[in-house]
Amino acid sequence: MIYLAMPYTCLTPEQREYYFAIGCKIAAILFNECKHVFVPICFAHPIATRHSLPANWHFWAEFNEKMLSVCDELWVLTLPGWKNSYGINEEIKIANRLGINIKYVDPVNFGIVP
Repeated sequence: MIYLAMPYTCLTPEQREYYFAIGCKIAAILFNECKHVFVPICFAHPIATRHSLPANWHFWAEFNEKMLSVCDELWVLTLPGWKNSYGINEEIKIANRLGINIKYVDPVNFGIVP
């Protein structure tokens, strides 16, 4: 299973919507290739926005770590903001601690030009 990390907390509400759409598109592509993927933004964004939950890493950290712990790979989508993303940096630390392979993925590979 692939855990696809993307920037989120550091974004404006409009950027969050755009990145949410990107995450869903990539998930669809990967599912179509018979790859299992978990995209935290695709799960948490609709819940958080519809039910006024926090969008920060600390609120979702325990859940995200649990989900990452059952994945085989962490893919970091190198969209603008990824290097400075607190959440992505935490996900990388968790993956390293758990011995999960990390892959940095250019969004252009999925037809996305940020």
